[in-house]
Amino acid sequence: MLIRFLSIITIFFLFSVDCSHDKYPVPSIPSEEDRYANINNEVYNMILPVLDDDAGYSFRNPTDIYYGVDNFVYVCNTGSDEIVMMDAGGTIQGVCTGIPHPAAITQNDSLQLLVVNKTNKIYKLDLYRYNHNISATPVEIIFERASEPTLQYTGITVYNGFEYYVTAIQPRDTNSNYKEFSFIYDFYANHTLKGQLPLEVNGTALFSTILPTSIVSLRERYLDVSSRENTTEFMFTHTGRTSLLENSYKFQHITTRTFEGQPILTPNTALIGSDIYATDKFWNLQDVAIDRNGFVFLVDAGKGDADSSGTEGLPGFYRFVASSGLQLQSVLGYGSRLKQFRNPGGIAVTPFKEGQIVYVADSGNNRIMMFELSTE
Repeated sequence: MLIRFLSIITIFFLFSVDCSHDKYPVPSIPSEEDRYANINNEVYNMILPVLDDDAGYSFRNPTDIYYGVDNFVYVCNTGSDEIVMMDAGGTIQGVCTGIPHPAAITQNDSLQLLVVNKTNKIYKLDLYRYNHNISATPVEIIFERASEPTLQYTGITVYNGFEYYVTAIQPRDTNSNYKEFSFIYDFYANHTLKGQLPLEVNGTALFSTILPTSIVSLRERYLDVSSRENTTEFMFTHTGRTSLLENSYKFQHITTRTFEGQPILTPNTALIGSDIYATDKFWNLQDVAIDRNGFVFLVDAGKGDADSSGTEGLPGFYRFVASSGLQLQSVLGYGSRLKQFRNPGGIAVTPFKEGQIVYVADSGNNRIMMFELSTE
């Protein structure tokens, strides 16, 4: 009986220990740097063949490339006055002529292409109406700034589905100096001008631009999340340099804050001190792209032929974490071999990281190069 009683007491004790409310440490969330630590071991491998003359392509100074919401790739083949339409693998689906020296391209939710060509005009191609036969799609001029004949539109991006931003340069000759004034304009969906965004003209800090080269709305990240499609946030690049002025922030993220119930554009100062805001990293940024996972891709034309032997200012592309500005990878090099560039002008990416392809318009080498991320 005593043995049985002791056995019951022992079982009760063990059960009490097992069911005790001992407190264990709450799992900690690793920092963003730790979460992306292993990702730095990944490298970009070339996808062959390169899309050049040897492979049967005829690219001449391609200056922009865009991965559309319809999953086609569009190239501003500037030197041939063409918009080239390809599938994701690089097979040409058609060519549109009729826009002289196209320089930047985007697409709205009606699958219409909007194009600028460093003039005071904006062009449209209504692909949906013409069953995506780009060769048969007529070119329409949807806006012309007749009062500013020397205005040069350099970049374009759609937000809110149909509204869009356009970057612009206005060269002006004064009595003392030759100056170029830089702007970002806002357009309604019906292609009428809302006005100029409140960035400082020719400023040397955040929320200002000097010679803008490209712009991308954060709509590109949230295309499949309807609750975020109406963001007015955007990112842009600029050379940031004239003979008189220099802006150290060659890439800028313009975010929003709420004021009296309305979103107000404001610079993202949280990225100050990060890789993507580094004041000595970039030389001649030409284009920006963003994917659904929040990675930002930048292409830099570099310093050019005269400085090709140096270690700084090399042309190529970078990948960053959008939220922290942390650099993950870069592919840099001057020349005409694989993973080398001459004055690259455009970059585009497929939306998701799985099997993602990065497209670079290698303008000076008259080719399009494709890269895929790999752990090899």
